Amino acid sequence: MRLKKIVSNLLLLCFILLVGCSADSFQGDDISLKNLHEGDLMFVVKETSNPITDATQGIDGLKIDHVAIYHHTDSADYALEAIGKGVVLTPLTAFLNRTKGKEGKPLVAVGRVIVDCDMNTSMKRALSYLGRPYDHFYMPDDKEIYCSELVQKSFVDHHGLPIFPTIPMSFHDKDGKILDAWVHFYAFYHREIPEGEPGTNPGQLSRDKAIKVTYDFEAPTAQ
Repeated sequence: MRLKKIVSNLLLLCFILLVGCSADSFQGDDISLKNLHEGDLMFVVKETSNPITDATQGIDGLKIDHVAIYHHTDSADYALEAIGKGVVLTPLTAFLNRTKGKEGKPLVAVGRVIVDCDMNTSMKRALSYLGRPYDHFYMPDDKEIYCSELVQKSFVDHHGLPIFPTIPMSFHDKDGKILDAWVHFYAFYHREIPEGEPGTNPGQLSRDKAIKVTYDFEAPTAQ
């Protein structure tokens, strides 16, 4: 009985250490495009404003309008992302070339989850959305998926709980006025603007305390 208790205590200690390390194991690592880990988030930064960046806020004031998930296979590296043609695996080189700024450098900030995360399950969930149509209207259901929604609905901890919460959708400027671009867009399709509906956006994800974000380019000046 005594030996059994000792073994039980050792197993419990190992579990505590593993869980404790899961949140902090990546914090000291180099987080960059040159050292991507499975499940890292790649935030696309714009040099000029657009309706998405005008209605949302990225970390350090960066104009972030897209996010993709890094996925590594034995044969290639990919950006798992929801774009106009749906949820796809884009070769990483093509993704980085697409995100280059005026100086020819990819404007991509890298985010790494620093809290408890079941990455295997999270990536399986994200990959299960491959082929799902893109959600141009940013609706809360997942019949169609937009970029940050792919992240929010996929990433879970070891209890199966979402790492990233939903927030009220924002289509307004800093003064609370719905941006004209969104008014015209939804009016053209005879749709209601889902202002306040549960959702997410890439800028909000970049500011979430569950991840650590770094970038090695100078933030584009406000325009």
